[in-house]
Amino acid sequence: MARIVSAILAGAVVYYVWGMLAWMVLPLHNASVNELPDQQSMIDDIRALNLDSGVYVAPYAADSASMTDPNSAYLKNHRAGPIFSLYLRKEGAEPMGMSVLLTSFVIDLLASGLAVLLLLGMGSCSQNYWCRVGFVAGLGVFVAIVGHLTYWNWMYFPWDYTLAFIIDVVVGWTLAGLAIAALIRPGVVVKQEKTPTLPPASTAESVRPKPQAPASVPVVAKQPTRNDAITLLAALQREARFVDIVREPLGDYTDAQIGAAARDVLRDCGSVLDRFFQLKPVVDQEDGAEVPLPTGASASKVHITGTPNQDASTGVLVHHGWEASQCELPTWTGTKSDAMVIAPAEIEVK
Repeated sequence: MARIVSAILAGAVVYYVWGMLAWMVLPLHNASVNELPDQQSMIDDIRALNLDSGVYVAPYAADSASMTDPNSAYLKNHRAGPIFSLYLRKEGAEPMGMSVLLTSFVIDLLASGLAVLLLLGMGSCSQNYWCRVGFVAGLGVFVAIVGHLTYWNWMYFPWDYTLAFIIDVVVGWTLAGLAIAALIRPGVVVKQEKTPTLPPASTAESVRPKPQAPASVPVVAKQPTRNDAITLLAALQREARFVDIVREPLGDYTDAQIGAAARDVLRDCGSVLDRFFQLKPVVDQEDGAEVPLPTGASASKVHITGTPNQDASTGVLVHHGWEASQCELPTWTGTKSDAMVIAPAEIEVK
């Protein structure tokens, strides 16, 4: 369970950081997003129309008949151009507000969780590191095809704009896949035991052992158990108020309040994970460093790629891997009826 949670968090953080780099540092989207000439004049004209927030397209077909009538204004304007879409938020918003950044991370966290859950069901593919990376990267390709290529086809989005988003999504989920594949535990293949052959009915009585009196075995009361996921969630709530901030309606607070609360929650969540698992690299070197080839290491711990060479003694570290130094979740000592409680209700008597 700890590896699954760590993989979800790692995938979300990697994709979130990549998104920041793609938009704010790299020139990936700069060439495909253009500035309108005299944009203030257009802004004033749109304000004067007093439109509600929403999506507007032009030319617009009021009914199906206008799409087939060769004399309709819609068909003439559509053929002559221009064709454009307007995505309008009437009330405006703070650029790069804290609520937007926090919501973006939550979305990435949900997407990373879905990728990990799908990867867990991949069976034999999950035994290989690069197969796991390829699966998560394939999810990015799927999103790019059904999402951005669809808008390029139906909404006439420019090809350079579409291509930039395809590269953004595919590269981002490939990088997230590198992190998720390093942390997720490979699937375990269980071999089915061969059913023993019973003797013929005629000899069954002769080989059947005589019944023995059962030995006196002391009865030990079974201790109530609790799912490790609930235990981890309870610890995150108790020490970092994680559930409170996720369930809190963010619209009631300012960006400054949300940012202050999120900083404390993220810091305390990191302390909980570090205390329970103490993640460390499998190979304590920087990626890209030349390292000696290990002998006797399992394929789950060290994956050798490239061209096989018996004379090779070193290789280039592509990814240092991750492993937990420990997995020490608190022991549940409560009752069975309380096993699903994450945090108790608090009542003040006055």
